[in-house]
Amino acid sequence: MLARAGLTLTPEQVKAILPGAAIFRDMIARVNAPLPREAEPALTFDVEQG
Repeated sequence: MLARAGLTLTPEQVKAILPGAAIFRDMIARVNAPLPREAEPALTFDVEQG
């Protein structure tokens, strides 16, 4: 992936970014996880106001 991005890193640099890559991978998994029905904005709208 680094080579495809045009980056040439030393082995030390690659070792240094690996912990950040794991955090990033976890963030992607959380963003792509389905949300519960209660999180849908449509359920917060009340037609019968008032």
